[in-house]
Amino acid sequence: MQTPPIPANDAQRLVRLHGLGILDTLPQKAFDDISAMAQMICGTPVALITLIDKDRQWSKSRIGVEAVELPRELAFCSHAILEPDKVMMVEDLSQDPRFSDNPLVAGPTNARFYAGAPIVTGDGFAMGTVCVVDLKARTLDAAQLDALRRLSSLVSTLFEHEKDRLQEAEKSAAAARLAHEELTAMAIAGLDLQVYVDANYVYQHVNDTFLSYWACGREDIIGRSVASHVGEEAFRTILQPALATALTGEPHSYNRKVEFPGCGIRHVEVALLPARGPNGEITGVVMRAQDVQEIREREAHLRQTVALLEQKTLEQERFIHIISHDLREPINTINNFTSLLVSDHQQELTATAQRYLSFVQSGGQRMSFLLDDLLHFVRLDNHAVKIRPVEVSRLMQQLQNDLAGVIFRVGGRIDCAPQPLVIADESLLRIVLQNLATNGLKFSRRGVAPVVHISVEQGDGFHNVHVTDNGIGIASDHQIDIFDMFKRLHTRKQYEGSGLGLSICRRIAHLHGGRMSVQSTLGEGSRFTLHLPAAHAASHLE
Repeated sequence: MQTPPIPANDAQRLVRLHGLGILDTLPQKAFDDISAMAQMICGTPVALITLIDKDRQWSKSRIGVEAVELPRELAFCSHAILEPDKVMMVEDLSQDPRFSDNPLVAGPTNARFYAGAPIVTGDGFAMGTVCVVDLKARTLDAAQLDALRRLSSLVSTLFEHEKDRLQEAEKSAAAARLAHEELTAMAIAGLDLQVYVDANYVYQHVNDTFLSYWACGREDIIGRSVASHVGEEAFRTILQPALATALTGEPHSYNRKVEFPGCGIRHVEVALLPARGPNGEITGVVMRAQDVQEIREREAHLRQTVALLEQKTLEQERFIHIISHDLREPINTINNFTSLLVSDHQQELTATAQRYLSFVQSGGQRMSFLLDDLLHFVRLDNHAVKIRPVEVSRLMQQLQNDLAGVIFRVGGRIDCAPQPLVIADESLLRIVLQNLATNGLKFSRRGVAPVVHISVEQGDGFHNVHVTDNGIGIASDHQIDIFDMFKRLHTRKQYEGSGLGLSICRRIAHLHGGRMSVQSTLGEGSRFTLHLPAAHAASHLE
């Protein structure tokens, strides 16, 4: 535990503190109301107005705790007063090295959240704080932090005028009323429905959101029993058990649908917190109802979307089954028997019959290649991308062996010097490189031996894998849609292919969170680039 340092001006600060005449005085309703306001605005079980003395923290007002004082070195507020112009918020005390082993955190108290606004005098001395504490890690929004700051300013005003209150009673009351009205307006203007119900189940405070939902005025609610407002049945079965639980000192919450006169049926989440008086006695319940109707509607829409996706997945699996089994079998039969005809009976056929047979054989082979590419494409959505470091040059050496027949047939070559590692799914990267390298070898210029060059470039947040060839190139007006499914720029007589290879490459790029691009000059060659996010590499190395 880190002991809070003593401010350089602490001697003067203590003189100013004792001069206020506030220490060890009796509880006062004005300060207790401010603590209750802080508790209601922030929705915490504990709210305090504290003063930091030489060796202790003393509470002028407290809600949710019994102890009036504790040693200064244990007090969270001793840290908060070190920065008088800032609200100190610690979202999780157990994760902050200043407080992780503090007995109030590590011990039975089990404090987890703290926010404190320093109470600063007009001449700049921090006397203590208006603070809130919770037993669970959380945060406050900007409006709640500003409310704490305003409350601390109000407390400072009350302190400054306390010893002169008899002579300055009217002036002090006016300033306090103004500040109180501002803070009350902030609470009233909240988006949630906020209510304070006393121990007799009577409304004592409601905000504007509550009045808007119920389409009524404040004069219709304040002083009215909860039962008469919501109806005896709803009060007896829903609200009374929840309020009774909170009045025993135990926070409570529940969900329900309510038909509000002002906005119809809404789904709300209701939280109830016990409100305590200056001596720790429970005086009522603070209720906060959050409208979650839109969240519930989005959840229902999400469930419908998931159901549709599951249905689409089943349809896709049936489609894959049709491709891989029902279509594959007759195509294999065609290819097998045409191969037998060619090998065993070609010489017996007339020239015309042989030409027709070659059409059947090439058509069957094209259909087989097309089915292979279709299976690659539709199975990508079910592929679990496994990101790890991949050595591109090693992968290309393996691909060169696989493409040895093509390389020999076209008289070309593939160049790939040692390259930096990339972070990708190796099996998917292999498909991309094989498709791009095969295209580079296949789409070659007449009389020019095809050369494919593989390189890796790092920059602009990406690992860019370039596949460059010296082939026929692509006209600029075709480069936009070259990655579309079944897009072909040449007839099958000129170049074989299914028209799916580049679509598969683009889909694999998207699965990695990346993209594909192309730069090409007609008659000179092309450079296809797979852009892989470098962020994958950073997260992999952490």
